[in-house]
Amino acid sequence: MALGAAVTAALAISMAPDAEPSDALRERVQVLESRPGVREMLLVTESAVRTEDRRHAVIVLGGGGGGFAITVHDGVPRVEGALALSQRQRLANAIDGAVVALSPPSDRPVMDRAWRLSDDHVADMQHAVRWTKRQWPQAHTWVLGLNNGALSAAVATATIDDLAGAVLLSCVDEALDQPQKSERMRVLAVRHRAESVVAHRSLAQAGNRKTLVTLHDERQVHRDPAYSDDAQHVARFNGKEKQVVDVVAGWILTGAAPDEIR
Repeated sequence: MALGAAVTAALAISMAPDAEPSDALRERVQVLESRPGVREMLLVTESAVRTEDRRHAVIVLGGGGGGFAITVHDGVPRVEGALALSQRQRLANAIDGAVVALSPPSDRPVMDRAWRLSDDHVADMQHAVRWTKRQWPQAHTWVLGLNNGALSAAVATATIDDLAGAVLLSCVDEALDQPQKSERMRVLAVRHRAESVVAHRSLAQAGNRKTLVTLHDERQVHRDPAYSDDAQHVARFNGKEKQVVDVVAGWILTGAAPDEIR
């Protein structure tokens, strides 16, 4: 079964009429043609609060090869893309907005570093940004990337003007070195303590536009293999996922974040 059909089938099962209503089911699929003959898929999760105008929208970019994974929890299929469904819903609720997970394009189902730096990847991300802005014209639009997906998010803020900024989770050093296209953009980096030493040098050169939060965890860092073809690249912060999501949401809303998550 192709990824698009599998994702659609999984969501159809989870949203069947006899399914119990819950926050975890508040999600839909949108398929876009980002370039001639090329499709990309969006998993759209909106806040549980119904309002006409969303305040913020976050486009999520996965690590590894960038793909989605279909998992089964209590017999219900769910689609995971960079952030687990529960994390996407928590973030959407906290920012009173929408979280949009972006799949790899149909002509590049597994993305590597070269692709994440390419003009075609920028075009795909730009198309997702435009769609998001059409859906919620009043919302500030952000990009959030995990691990290698953070490089995509950083490239987006370096090349796409219609963004408020980026969130870089457990990011590679190269992502921190990317410039921002506009001075108004803000960048948040959340890194494990072992990864944060090098980051301070890059962030010091960026003034107040970049914020670093250090995650303290003595256990082994769960970092996805660089650009593997495993589709399940869900953010793992050793039991501190809720704290990370809450820090991200608070920073988006206020621009402030703690120095550490313990």
